[in-house]
This record gives sequence, C-alpha cells and structure tokens, in this order.
Amino acid sequence: MALLDAYSQQFYLFVLVLTRISGLMLTAPIFGPRSVPIQIRVFLAVAMALIITPLQTPVEPIDPTNLLTLAVLVGKEALLGLSLGLAVLILFTGLQITGHLAGQMSGMSLADVYDPTYEAEISVFAQLLDIVAMAVFLVIGGHRQVIEALLDTFRARPAGAVVFPENLAGVVTSLMSESFIIGLRAAAPVMVALLMSILILGLISRTLPQLNVMAIGFNLNGLIMLAVLIVCLGTMIDVLVPRVSQVIEAVRDSLIGATL
Repeated sequence: MALLDAYSQQFYLFVLVLTRISGLMLTAPIFGPRSVPIQIRVFLAVAMALIITPLQTPVEPIDPTNLLTLAVLVGKEALLGLSLGLAVLILFTGLQITGHLAGQMSGMSLADVYDPTYEAEISVFAQLLDIVAMAVFLVIGGHRQVIEALLDTFRARPAGAVVFPENLAGVVTSLMSESFIIGLRAAAPVMVALLMSILILGLISRTLPQLNVMAIGFNLNGLIMLAVLIVCLGTMIDVLVPRVSQVIEAVRDSLIGATL
C-alpha cells in the first residue's frame, strides 16, 4: 500500500511538472506557434517532464481527493509556464507592430494575409519580420535560454510550491511598453522615408496637378518601403536581439525571487 501511495505521488508530481512545461510550450516562440504540430509539442513536453520529474521531490503530500487544492496547484503551474512564454512572445510582437506600421503607411495593407498562429489577418511585412526574428532567435540560442530559465524555476520553485511575486504584473506591463517602443524604433527608418515620400508627392501634386498622384504615390511608396526594409532589416533585428536575453533574465529573476 505504501508503495502504491509513493507511485501515486510521483504520478501527481509528474502531472504538475507536465503542466508547467505545457504552459511554456503553448506560448513561447519556436515552441508555441500553432504552425508547429500538436504532436511535436506534446512529445517535447512529455519527454521533458519524464526527465525533470525524478529530480523533483514533493514539498508536501498531494491529496487527490481534495480537487480544489489539486486544481489550484495545477493552475499555478500552468500560470508559471505561461508567464515565461508570454514574456518572450510579447517582446516579439514589437516587430509585428513594425510590419503593421510599414504596411499601413505604404498602402500595402491591402495584401494582408490570414495567419493561423494568431487567427487574424496580419501584414505580410509583419509576417516576414516575425519569421526573420524567429530565425535569429534560434541562431542566438534563445530557445536554450528559455529552457534554461524554465529549469531554474524548477530548482527555485519545485512543483507544487509555486508562489508568484508581487511585482510580476509590473514586469509584464513594462515588457508590453518595451515591446511597443521596440516596434516604433524598428519602424522609424520606414516611417521617416515614407513621410518624406508623402511630402515630396504633395509638392509634386501642387506643381503638376495633371499627374495622377494617387497612382504614382501608391507605387512609389511601395518601392521606397521595400528598399528601406531591405537596407534596414539588419538594424531592425539589432533592436530586438539585445532585449531577448534581458527579458528572459528579468522574468526568470522575478519568478524565482518569490519567497515561500
């Protein structure tokens, strides 16, 4: 009977570990997009849970008959994984803001496409920047940093002993503002170039009113936007790259800094 109880406790511990990992797999870049087959995400989550669970020890016995307590424990584990994944995802939305601004100002928003990842229409330029950012995220080892941060939370906050810090909401709020600032900074070259183009077209329309400025402007703005995007694509990514490690470290420190 005692052996059966020990195995049941290990099973409940495995469920808690799997829940925390699953929260990360649902949201974090590379792991979380819906374009990644659910089978792969489930396999990665279960494989990691099988590796981590033997290294965890229950802080206190889990009573399976108390469904409320069990639900609270599962909810805390899920929120911890979601918090870590959403922090990085929020940062990546900054480049999507850049793509949306570029598409709106250049008049290329008519080419918006449906993105199954976010279940909404997004600019093709936002999708391009998102793909490039994902590739850079892999190159700089961002996925390894996210997994390392997750493992740090297990070392500091064992499964079943999650306590959220009071400043977590403030950290998420600051990340959202930082993401918006990144989007504006990355879009600055395109915005300035298109603003100059609009001013020049306005002067031309005053000088040569017989020209069809609308037709000329649409084509010109599209060409200028593409040229600036090609020239400044590396700079746009440079705005994001230094922030990735800072965001992961900030959220990790916030999560593991709570006191039991």
